[in-house]
Amino acid sequence: MTVRVALISGPMYDALYARLSYFSQERGIEVEIVFTGDHPALNTFLATDAAAACHLVSTHTKYAPSQQALLAPLDALLNPAELTDFTPQLLALARIDGQLYSAPRNVDVRLLHYRTDLIDHAPATWDELLDLARAVNRPPDLYGFLFPGMESGLFGAFYELVEMAGAELFPPDLTPQIENEGGRWTLQFLRTCYAEGLTPPALTDWHYDKVHDCFRDGHAAMVGDWPGYYADYCSASSSVRDRFALALYPAGPAGKSLVYGGSHTFALTPRGADSDDAQALLRFLIAPEQQLLEAQQGSVPVRRSVMETVQQSASPVEKQRWEMLAAAIQHVVIPPKFARYPLVEEILWRTVQAAMTGKLTIDEALHVMTMQISEIVAGEHGR
Repeated sequence: MTVRVALISGPMYDALYARLSYFSQERGIEVEIVFTGDHPALNTFLATDAAAACHLVSTHTKYAPSQQALLAPLDALLNPAELTDFTPQLLALARIDGQLYSAPRNVDVRLLHYRTDLIDHAPATWDELLDLARAVNRPPDLYGFLFPGMESGLFGAFYELVEMAGAELFPPDLTPQIENEGGRWTLQFLRTCYAEGLTPPALTDWHYDKVHDCFRDGHAAMVGDWPGYYADYCSASSSVRDRFALALYPAGPAGKSLVYGGSHTFALTPRGADSDDAQALLRFLIAPEQQLLEAQQGSVPVRRSVMETVQQSASPVEKQRWEMLAAAIQHVVIPPKFARYPLVEEILWRTVQAAMTGKLTIDEALHVMTMQISEIVAGEHGR
C-alpha cells in the first residue's frame, strides 16, 4: 500500500522527512508526499477535497479544531501504554472535547536570539530592546530587531506582546480587552520598529523562514525565533555561528515575560485510521528515535525520555538552552480551541500590519480587531 501524506515543510521540519525512506525500506510501505508547504499553505490544502484522500497529515494544536472533520480520533488506536512517555500537558493540548485527535511532535516557543559581537547583554525589557536595536541599526546591512511581518507569525508577535503589556486578546468570554494602554503600547512598539527602519522594509512580505535567513546571514542583531532553527544557526555555513546567544523574552509593561506557543502534531484522517500501514507511519514519526533526531536539530521533544537523553548528553551551553526553553514553556500563552480560530489569525494579522505601517491609526486598528474577533466568535456560536 501507498500511504499518502501532507506535511508542514521548512528548515525546522524537513530533516525528519529524510527518515521516510528508511521507514519505507524497513516496512516495505511506500510513502507519497502529496503536499508540502508552510502552515498557511498547508491549512489551505487541508480544507480541500484532496486532503481527504491523504492518510496522515501534519497539523498544529491551534489549527486542529478547525480541521476536526478531516481528523480521526486516536484514543482507540494508540493505547495508554504508547502515550505514557508523552508530556501530559501536550496530550491535553492535542485533545478536542476530550478526545485525542493528533499526536504531539514538539513544543514550539520562541527565545530571543542576539548577536554577542554587537550586544553585550540581553535586554531586560522591550524598551531596552528598542534602545539596543537603535544603537546597532545600520540599514541596509544590519537591522536592529526582526519578527515575522505577515500571516500567523505577525499575529503571534502581536499576541504575545499584547499579553505582556497587560491586555487580553482572548479573555474567558473571548471579548478582546485590547482597546487600552496595553494594546496601544503593543501596536506602537511594532510601528516604531518598522517606521524607524529597525526592521527591513520588506518585512511585510516575510514569514518565519525569511526572518530566520536574515539573522542567520548576519543582517540582524536580534530576533525572536523558534527552537527548530537552532541547528541551522550553529551550522558551518551560518554567518552567526559562535556569535549569538539566547535569552528569555524581555518583560513587557505589565512586568511579564510571555511567549506564544503550541505543539506541532501528526494526525490520521479517517482513511488513515482504517489503514495499518498509516498507523505504523504515525507510530514511526512520533517514536523516540525521530524525536531525538528533531531534538538534535533544536526542537523541544515532547517525550520525557528523549528530553532526559538530550539533557544528559548536553554541553553546559546546551543545558542552559534547555533550561531556558523549559522556563519559557512555563509562561506560554495558548490560544483557545475553537473551530474558527484560523480565521482570527488570517483577519487580524492584516489589521496589525496596517497599524504597523501607518495605514490605520493605532486606536482604529485596536477597535477593528475587537470587532473582528467579536464577529468571528459570534459566527462560531451561530449568533
